[in-house]
Amino acid sequence: MKANSKPTNLKDYAKLAKRRMASGYWDKVRGEIDEYIKNNQNENPERIREIYSKRLMREIYFNNAQSKDDELYRKVCRLLNQNSYVLNPISQLIDHNEYDRLDFNGRQTYIIKLTDKYNELRERYEREKEARVYNII
Repeated sequence: MKANSKPTNLKDYAKLAKRRMASGYWDKVRGEIDEYIKNNQNENPERIREIYSKRLMREIYFNNAQSKDDELYRKVCRLLNQNSYVLNPISQLIDHNEYDRLDFNGRQTYIIKLTDKYNELRERYEREKEARVYNII
């Protein structure tokens, strides 16, 4: 596996995990978390650890399929950052290049999956918004 390529299988993930362990990555992360908690004693330590954990999982397991999700996530963020109420966010997130090629049943399935993905990304947005309050992200 090349240094700048994305992992594609379990063997690649195992190599990266071994590399992280050998380089002291986890000791560094634990140190960062402990330092942050020590400097911000008024914050909930368990909540801080949970936020760090989710951020690290995203960093470690990022793959090409998620890059499409990240593009959709940026759209969701733009929608949610607007000061006004968004009446129909799903209609604004539809990829018409894909949607217009589908038959009726395919469109229904696409809308259901997009709605589920929107809800998931909206929850991620809320968590990350909270994390920005803690200055973790």
